[in-house]
Formats: sequence, structure tokens, C-alpha cells
Amino acid sequence: MTAHHLARRQSVVRGEAPWWLLPAMEDNLWEPVAELRALGRTGASVKMARDFTVTTLSNWGLDELTCDARLVVSELVSNAVRHAGEPTRLRLLHRASHVVCAVFDPEDRPPVVTEADYFAESGRGLWLVESLSCSWGWRLQEGHGKLVWAAFTAPFVLGRDRTSA
Repeated sequence: MTAHHLARRQSVVRGEAPWWLLPAMEDNLWEPVAELRALGRTGASVKMARDFTVTTLSNWGLDELTCDARLVVSELVSNAVRHAGEPTRLRLLHRASHVVCAVFDPEDRPPVVTEADYFAESGRGLWLVESLSCSWGWRLQEGHGKLVWAAFTAPFVLGRDRTSA
């Protein structure tokens, strides 16, 4: 499946999004818990985003998610660097029973899920994102590029009930 056929849409969700995610984006109520800004156009920004993700999840007591989230963030930031020129920021949000990783970039073109050739060196990133997250999607930001996000089910951490957040 490719997103070429979906180019006229404003957003696409694959899987079941957290109940609060889409309304928060619709109403511009997206409140970051942790944000990394001014990511650049180099591989160093990918490493910086991975390290930021690992540190943030560790601080939240969610070490179980670090391997999957680190890989997903790496793919989302790499795609932004490769196809949009540069990601503008990475936001991580822990709300209720989910952790969401969101990458903003200045490009209005939607991400494209492709069927990579067996010998291809690229083209599998969004399949990894889909495989490792419980849901993922993208949303065009009015005249400001797009947001590509992936959600993970967060384990309950004793003493850190965030269901009211």
C-alpha cells in the first residue's frame, strides 16, 4: 500500500490511535511532555533524537519501551531528514496508557509506505514503525508541514499512574 492514493487527505491513522490523540491534534491542544527542537539535516540529529528518547523514557520509568521507541524515532527522524530536508522537532508524550513519539517536519507530502525490493537498502522504515508501535499515522499541519507519530502501549509504573493526565 502506498500513501500516494491518500495525498488529498489531511491525515491517516493505521491501527487504533489513543482515544485522546486525534482530538488533541484537531484542537491544537498537543501538549508536549518532552520536546527536542532544532533537529538538523545530518545523521547527528538522528542520534540526538534516539538518545533523547532513551533518556526521556528512562526518566519516566519506561525502560521497557526504549528499544522499540528508539528504533521508531530513528526511522521517523531519518525519513524527515531524507524526504523533507529536516525535522523541526521531536515530541514525546506519556498520557494515560500510551507513549507517543511525534516528529514534525516542514514538508506537506505524506509519508509513503512502499514495498521494498529484496535487495534494496531502504524502503522498510514505515513497516518497522507499523510493526513495533500499536498505531501510527500522519497529519498535515495547516500550512506548516506535517506531524508523523507512532504510539506505544505503556506499561503501568507503580506510583506513576498517569490516567488522569
